[in-house]
Amino acid sequence: RSGLWAQIPGDDSDGEAEEERPNTSEVLERVKQVLGERWTEVPFMDLAPVQPGAKFASLAKLMSDGRGFPPGFRIDRIHAPLVRETYLHNGFRPTKGEDWLISWTGPRMRENIHRMMHEFQKVNHFPASTELTRKDRMWDNFQRMAQQMGSGQFDFVPETFVLPQQLRSFKHRYLKTRGEQLWIVKPTASSQGRGIFILRNLVELPLKESVVVSRYVEKPLLIQGLKFDLRIYVLVTSFRPLRAYVYREGLTRFASKAYSTDEEHLADVYRHLTNYSINKGAENFQENQRVQADNYGHKWSLSALNRHLRCIGINVKEMWSRIMDIIVKTLLAVEPAISAATKESCIHEQSCFELYGFDVLVDEHLKPWLLEVNLSPSMQAESPLDKQIKSSLLADAFNLLGVRRLDAQTLTSARLRARFLYMSKLQSAMPKPNISKHLLGH
Repeated sequence: RSGLWAQIPGDDSDGEAEEERPNTSEVLERVKQVLGERWTEVPFMDLAPVQPGAKFASLAKLMSDGRGFPPGFRIDRIHAPLVRETYLHNGFRPTKGEDWLISWTGPRMRENIHRMMHEFQKVNHFPASTELTRKDRMWDNFQRMAQQMGSGQFDFVPETFVLPQQLRSFKHRYLKTRGEQLWIVKPTASSQGRGIFILRNLVELPLKESVVVSRYVEKPLLIQGLKFDLRIYVLVTSFRPLRAYVYREGLTRFASKAYSTDEEHLADVYRHLTNYSINKGAENFQENQRVQADNYGHKWSLSALNRHLRCIGINVKEMWSRIMDIIVKTLLAVEPAISAATKESCIHEQSCFELYGFDVLVDEHLKPWLLEVNLSPSMQAESPLDKQIKSSLLADAFNLLGVRRLDAQTLTSARLRARFLYMSKLQSAMPKPNISKHLLGH
């Protein structure tokens, strides 16, 4: 299986020679041969990561380069400073209108945004993406797949109950395993560790809100006595067919206190939760301040994690092979629902993409567990390491998507085609009039 992956995330090639990559002109020539000339008529933009101390050009300067009005971007209902900086650094202009080429929006998108998009526009969410990122929907989809493919194929998510719907079943399970198994409670649609706690008594269960209760992975792999998880970035550019890219770098996030399941420590979030938003409030939290020292403090790169695990004799490639298996199966579990919703809502299905944040915990037996999938992973940079990894991630993701630079004529034609296709789709969806025969004179 490892032969399928040229390099694992965070891999430094182990000293092996990296395969020589073709240059841009060679790639374009291949595209022309396979897809024809028309796919290369509109030039792609080549985005670069934001560099420290970078200055952004003014609109007047951008227009003086002779290439016309710069492409627009829109950031909506989310705070994503690194996304904004990446756009500005690469010559995009902000807009609040509909004249954008790429839109980065929060979980609650504007209604009908997908229906009127032309073929050159890109938006960072698929319809029905919450089938994967809401904890209750994710569990339901995994249960369905487990019934079809066998429970052993989807055993990478801890046993879970959705409350209040499955309250009776959970109480029965809890009483049966009391004293033998810990359970963790999570709101179904929260993020950044909000509202999460280890259950110690049934009276603590919130009965008026939707939550999931999952078996707690009690024996995680530890580094220097600390619990940690992996933030893995996965770019999905299509669900039909499924096309996904796993970024080769990411983050290792540590709890800030020594792990313990002693009764007096169960309520201590600094021992049990790895979320940066929580642990940065700990007195002993250490922020990484130098990109080169990516194994310092309570947040490492995946490269640093791999180096450390190799040093203590862990088979890193086997661990990552299991993690890759989880990612593929997770996406397959929601592919039917998301692809159907995309077909229903979008004129151009290729206009959607998704940058997911997979949170994975590895236990002491090197079994990876999927904790959750984030719909809008944080694009803030709290440290130099954060900025380097995330800015490179964004530039690479946008280059994979293929953002075009359009002239006014191409843009106008694209908008007109989109309106025509939208009206045709509405018309085809309308019920056919039922005209009785006697009205036609028969």
